[in-house]
Amino acid sequence: MRSLLILLCSPLFVAAVLWAGVAACLDEPPEPGAAIARLVTAWDPLACGEPHRVAVELADDSGAMVSASAPCNLGGVTLDVSHVGTSHGRIYAWAIDAAIRSVAPLEVMIDQPIVHRFVATPQ
Repeated sequence: MRSLLILLCSPLFVAAVLWAGVAACLDEPPEPGAAIARLVTAWDPLACGEPHRVAVELADDSGAMVSASAPCNLGGVTLDVSHVGTSHGRIYAWAIDAAIRSVAPLEVMIDQPIVHRFVATPQ
């Protein structure tokens, strides 16, 4: 019993158990479709005018689409992108019970983990 207690209290044994636990966590593969980059689209929030939302829609060459929207007065919206390369889409303003307006094309080259893009404020 004494030898078992000495083994369990041994710093080498404790270190081996901790490293085994850490190694088990690090060996997990990333989930499929996980975001590998982030597109931060920004505009001037002081030029928004009446309250509305701004939406950004993107599609890459393989057809994977992502979209997000935010209130215009926030001044930006962030999209998590799962592919590196060129993405095409649009940015527009919309409000409840109103037509989509101020539609502008958007082409972005995703070549870094975080890509910043400043656009004209959608009205």
